Amino acid sequence: IIAHYCQCSGEAWTDALEDNLTFQKIVARNEYWAECPPVHVVARYIAIGLGIIKPPAKKMTDKETMDAIKSMF
Repeated sequence: IIAHYCQCSGEAWTDALEDNLTFQKIVARNEYWAECPPVHVVARYIAIGLGIIKPPAKKMTDKETMDAIKSMF
């Protein structure tokens, strides 16, 4: 979580950041980034849109995961 926060914010990962970073601050930044995404996120979306990279595979829901696990036994 902290690595993602630092990548998006440009802040250095320091002991002071770890001591002062709260979930409320992370949530507030993520709400802002949802409307104004960081450059690396926009570049990724553009690359996916242009077909340069493949989008991530669809993640299974919790129920699908449990069903898959149950089918193994």
